[in-house]
Amino acid sequence: MVRIPTSDIQALVFSGHTKLPLTTALWLRVAQPAEARRALGLLARDHVAYGIGGGSRTRAVQVLLSASGLRALGAGADGMPDTGAFGQGMVTPQRSRALGDFGASDPAHWGWSDQSAHALVLLYAAASETLQALRAAVDALLAPGWAPAAELGLRVPADGREPFGFSDGLVRLRIDLGDGKPAEPGVDMLAPGEVLPGYPDANGVVTAAPALVRDGAFVAVRQLEQNVAEFWKFWRSQSAGDEEAVWLASKAVGRWPNGMPVGGSAPQAPPERHPTVVSGSLTFAADVRGEGCPAGAHIRRANPRDGLTDDPAESLAIVAPRRLLRRGRRYGGPPEADLYPAAARPAEAKAGAGGGAQGLLFIALCADLARQFEFVQQTWLNNPKFRGLNNEVDPVAAGDGLPDDSRRFSIPRDPLRRRVCGLQKWVTVCGGGYFLLPGRRALEALARK
Repeated sequence: MVRIPTSDIQALVFSGHTKLPLTTALWLRVAQPAEARRALGLLARDHVAYGIGGGSRTRAVQVLLSASGLRALGAGADGMPDTGAFGQGMVTPQRSRALGDFGASDPAHWGWSDQSAHALVLLYAAASETLQALRAAVDALLAPGWAPAAELGLRVPADGREPFGFSDGLVRLRIDLGDGKPAEPGVDMLAPGEVLPGYPDANGVVTAAPALVRDGAFVAVRQLEQNVAEFWKFWRSQSAGDEEAVWLASKAVGRWPNGMPVGGSAPQAPPERHPTVVSGSLTFAADVRGEGCPAGAHIRRANPRDGLTDDPAESLAIVAPRRLLRRGRRYGGPPEADLYPAAARPAEAKAGAGGGAQGLLFIALCADLARQFEFVQQTWLNNPKFRGLNNEVDPVAAGDGLPDDSRRFSIPRDPLRRRVCGLQKWVTVCGGGYFLLPGRRALEALARK
């Protein structure tokens, strides 16, 4: 069994920093290469968080670099992955076709990308004063080598709700570190090579990792703006009242807003939240027809678990090489309370909040961007024939440029299914890029160039 050198790996691989709920995302460009390398070295030495066991941290910094950023820093071709999705970047016709980045989500409309940004620096803190102090220290260190490209404030809400009002981040993954520790109940073990290139993946295969990639991970980052008002307006238009609207939306998402597994063939009120159930492992093997969680529901497409085929073991084997380690966070101020049915209303929602832009900065770590991230989006979320369905794409997060008649969603029930047609596009991509989360030694090597 391979032992993972955790102290050389940025802490984001092992933790979502949930005890540090406040975040600032800084997209940067190399202004002066020599000064940028010097600043990167100091940042890596004095601020970047590595390894496991950050329970006592009050702050953390994580550094991600795009392929264009590595080139701007002078990385040699021998140590850099310059081909495939990462080397090309997210803003290419091939990537747009795979992800469905057309229409309002076309990269021409984005505020930032991996072409305009050479680095993404994530600042985490437990308190606003700590975040402000960390920001001041990092700004002073980065100038004049780095120039700002974009900025976004992020947070983890106390109730863990994403902008549409559903509990988020419920799936728990832990990388098998080769330390012999068994998985906790409700925690899925992930082969290290599914996140860290150069280690055994789910099939036991080790893919060679260039020097700058060793002990690092590739990262897909997407700024996803969510139209909360139109989302709930639509589900209410399909319903006789708020109880039915919440039930329909929950069927589309795949869980109730409080995180409980969704079920029932007729509209009903959400069940009481039971933490052990919410945090437990969700399975679909006993729900082949999708009478509980429909086959086309968002969470069942994003992670089919043991329900992709009629053979649970076969399904798990297919899904294992497609898993993603999610580290995203919410952005935008407190949402307007009146937009939501009561059962889906986030705790931070308040009347007269103003209804500003709401969304998620989606962050997913993996070892192979095409095999994992792009596959999930193209083959599962955007696929009208997923799991034997007839012309239906993901009801919540499908891309653009898909057939208009695929914007529908079926809920199995006896004697006849219920089909909801005319689903709208409630999620718009406002920025995106492919990045590398380098290990300690890679950051030090870049600083010495």
